[in-house]
Amino acid sequence: MSVLVFVVVAFVFAGLAAVARGDVRARTALGVIGLAAALVAAVVMDPAQTIEIGGGGVATTPYLRLFLILGSLVGLGLAVSGLAGGSRRDAPAVTLAILGASGLTLALVDPRAAVLVATAGGLFGVLVTLIPGNGRAGATIGIRETRAVVVAGALAIAATAWFGRDLSQLAAQPVVFGLAYLAFAVAVAMRFGAIPFHLWAARLTDVVPETSLPFLTAVAPAALAVVALAWIDASVAPLLVDVGSARVFVLGIAVASIVLAAIAAFVQDDLEHVLGYSIVGDAGVVMLALATLEPEAWAPARMWILVFIVARSAFAGWVAGVRAGFWTSRIADLRGWAWRSPPLAVAFVLVVIASVGAPGLVAFDARTSIVDMALEPPLSGIVLLATLLPLAYYGRLAAIGLGRPDRVVDPVGTWMPRLAVPDRGASGLRAWVAGGWEVNRAFTTATVAVLLALLALATSAGGFGGPEAAAGLPPSVGIPGETVSPIDSGEPPPTESVEP
Repeated sequence: MSVLVFVVVAFVFAGLAAVARGDVRARTALGVIGLAAALVAAVVMDPAQTIEIGGGGVATTPYLRLFLILGSLVGLGLAVSGLAGGSRRDAPAVTLAILGASGLTLALVDPRAAVLVATAGGLFGVLVTLIPGNGRAGATIGIRETRAVVVAGALAIAATAWFGRDLSQLAAQPVVFGLAYLAFAVAVAMRFGAIPFHLWAARLTDVVPETSLPFLTAVAPAALAVVALAWIDASVAPLLVDVGSARVFVLGIAVASIVLAAIAAFVQDDLEHVLGYSIVGDAGVVMLALATLEPEAWAPARMWILVFIVARSAFAGWVAGVRAGFWTSRIADLRGWAWRSPPLAVAFVLVVIASVGAPGLVAFDARTSIVDMALEPPLSGIVLLATLLPLAYYGRLAAIGLGRPDRVVDPVGTWMPRLAVPDRGASGLRAWVAGGWEVNRAFTTATVAVLLALLALATSAGGFGGPEAAAGLPPSVGIPGETVSPIDSGEPPPTESVEP
């Protein structure tokens, strides 16, 4: 099955859910069913199918297939968790649209077309903020998000269009090529909300539910980052042009995001902002990968992106579980949460291991490789230690959870499954199921948090064939039955730099 089937399924169900926006139940059902159908389409996808269209086309790769499978799994889990926690009912439809755009972005051979689709995918996320219930704040933040997506798209389009010409007939200063590289890297940074482009992403948590945040600031930008990695390896690195000053700027963005985002997450008062800054911090490692300019960074960078989107989605599921179980996300009001909800404690430990990692885990080794290739000692050692700074805000949350509860949350034991007691006058299976869903909201969100955390740990450990898929070749339809990689084309690299 082609990736186009996945794209059609995702957009059709997203469109149907949008049409049924007046019927809450229909819209919710269409969104959840669409995510399940998208998951099936991703599982049965042929990882080696190509479709040539003119001079370009679309190609399915094992990495694309795994990206969509993991994205559909976490999207379905977060949708269920959001519905159980009383979150927004339009989030599943937006998730479907983002997944469809991400799939097409990763399948397109032409980076210029891929950037256009990735920009459109980012604009779908704006729909979560622009609803009447968010009022003026939602409109303001939606405008800021739109501006960030559009500016990032313009920068990336300009960069890919410049390198899309016949460079053998082009006379240009080497600095121009450095500026094109910098433009694409800054575009990725803006989409992630990396520091110093983080203001719109920081405010996004005020109007967007925690279950939607990973798709807006992690999954959708990650697809653009994968395109940027392939484009840099194919267009920038082989030219042997000195882009030192531009690379230093990208390194500055990466290191600032890793360090300052961890500090910002540590001092936050609510879990939603901790989640938002944790995404920014992990995105800093992706920016380090863009600054390596070495083909060897291809596999660890793409592996880290897979772990990044799944681990941060699992963290979002944990935040949703805490909100549903304790009716608050203020950290000061959560003393003793670990004692009162053992499933959430288990999910929290798994999320910490999956996101921070330990020596021997594929995610930890991938992050270490990226840092070592991007920086020279002793700076590489310092930055590697900085990537462990999330342990600070995780430790703060753990200390709060292990503290003595300072208040009683009624009803007690909501994390355990409970039998529904039908209301007087209500009868039938439908009434019993509705009642069971209502009284088990906290249990449902806690269960989803554990399942997502297990998925994150498996991905971090290299499950599902992640390392092999990450090391595979980018999409290409140049030779029937054979995929040609821009990082391993079989031709010797150029030996001369570009002259003015």
